[in-house]
Amino acid sequence: MARGILRGGLAGGLLAVAFSFLGVIPIFGFFAFPLRILAWAFGGYLAGRIAIGQGARSGGAAAGMAAGVIAGLMDGLANIALAPVAFKLAGEQIAGLVLMPQPIIDFFLSMGIDLMQMNTVGGSIFFATLFCGGAWLFGGVVGMLGGGIAQALAD
Repeated sequence: MARGILRGGLAGGLLAVAFSFLGVIPIFGFFAFPLRILAWAFGGYLAGRIAIGQGARSGGAAAGMAAGVIAGLMDGLANIALAPVAFKLAGEQIAGLVLMPQPIIDFFLSMGIDLMQMNTVGGSIFFATLFCGGAWLFGGVVGMLGGGIAQALAD
């Protein structure tokens, strides 16, 4: 099962990283995020299929979840590395910061962080790091769904 987790996680992660590179281009960023989610699910599905093929009859969802975590972590780390490039290509991120929901803006203000001061390369790395913290969790859930689909198709 570990082989399936590793292979599925790497396959989904590499695919998600490729879509992250596509997402650096400002006009393609809108389309790249759903493709990255599909890559996480693909990694989970692949891990589930490999685990089931190796004899783990009920481990598809678990293998998919672990592979999704690996894929989400790889994608999040790629986004941290690509954040300065994306910031320079987009010109600024202030429009995205202003469109945040008011409770999130209030949360940052209560911590003493002025969002208007975050319109820098360092700010883009900060928000990419926050995204990485959630990407591996969300990747695990999506990967678990992919592994569950593999499990259901095998039964």
